[in-house]
Amino acid sequence: MNNSTARKNPYIIGRPIHESAKFFGRESLFQFIEDNLSLDKKVILLHGQRRIGMSCVLQQIPNKVAQDKFAFVLFDLQGYSESPLSHTLYNLAEEIASQLELNSDIVTPLSDEELKNNPDIFSNEFIPKVFQELGEKNLVLLLDEFDVVSGDNDIINQSAGFLKYLQLLINKHNKLFIILLVGRFKDDLQNLIDLFKGAPLQEVGLLDELSARRLITKPAQGMLEYEEDAIKAILELSAGHPYFIQAICFNLFLQAKIDDNWIVTRSDVQGIVDKTIESATGGLIWFWDGLSISEKVVFSAAAEAQKIAIEQNQSFPEDSFALLKKYGVIPTDEMLKSVKKLTLNGFLDDTGRRVKIELVRLW
Repeated sequence: MNNSTARKNPYIIGRPIHESAKFFGRESLFQFIEDNLSLDKKVILLHGQRRIGMSCVLQQIPNKVAQDKFAFVLFDLQGYSESPLSHTLYNLAEEIASQLELNSDIVTPLSDEELKNNPDIFSNEFIPKVFQELGEKNLVLLLDEFDVVSGDNDIINQSAGFLKYLQLLINKHNKLFIILLVGRFKDDLQNLIDLFKGAPLQEVGLLDELSARRLITKPAQGMLEYEEDAIKAILELSAGHPYFIQAICFNLFLQAKIDDNWIVTRSDVQGIVDKTIESATGGLIWFWDGLSISEKVVFSAAAEAQKIAIEQNQSFPEDSFALLKKYGVIPTDEMLKSVKKLTLNGFLDDTGRRVKIELVRLW
């Protein structure tokens, strides 16, 4: 193909996807969000494993959900776990005014000192002026990295004040809604479920096959041509995980540019596995670090048993506990629970004996 060296890699790794045209899938999730906002659900909880694309979803909500009815403000809570309430509210007010481009003569800025002396001015003075500027629209706060202010110990640090303040805000203001993004699984969310009773809960999970195929083919349409067997190979490696799809296709594009060969085959996919693992190391480490010690033991044993089964041409891997016993490891109750949790949360497949994402197993 002509001008191949000038072509920019259309696949994205290492940052959230801001561009609407480069985001594919999640239609049912956006419909879930719009439906619940329309039903006046004041709080919506979104959860999932790290690197599954949750921050990308949050970035895309303003592009995908009824803009005529709602105004959206994205606020990243990373770094606020130990912040006093006044500091968090000050920065939130700044983001609201900036992102909504509000009239500064009407929505006057708040100072950190004012909020320290009287945090209620955020609710009693600032928010009403925001609604005045928005007219008929409702305000939706998109709170990313909500984990940092909802710790495992029922929030006993300074961030407790922010959570209580959120409850007061949504109870007081009918036109205020909140979508919380939490990097955890459903069985780890009981504190938040109890705190925001009745809040709809939805997992941000793996892409369905149609969405995964679109993520593979659409970004490079007119540049890369994927043979059907190559697409199947990518799906086998990624299991529909968007981060790993992007990483695989990013490296396929690089290789196509080097070779000046713009038709992708299964052997091409197999040939860039090592490069993909290297470029996706950050995401793979996050994936691993999210597991407990017992989960890591079970997960590693399952990966090893699967490797042995492949090498010996067996159709089904040995039970991971049987393998552990061969190495002198006696399974504990915690390990038994870990199998169920790893399976429930999509790290192992439904049999509990295979790593769900092949690229992770190879790593």
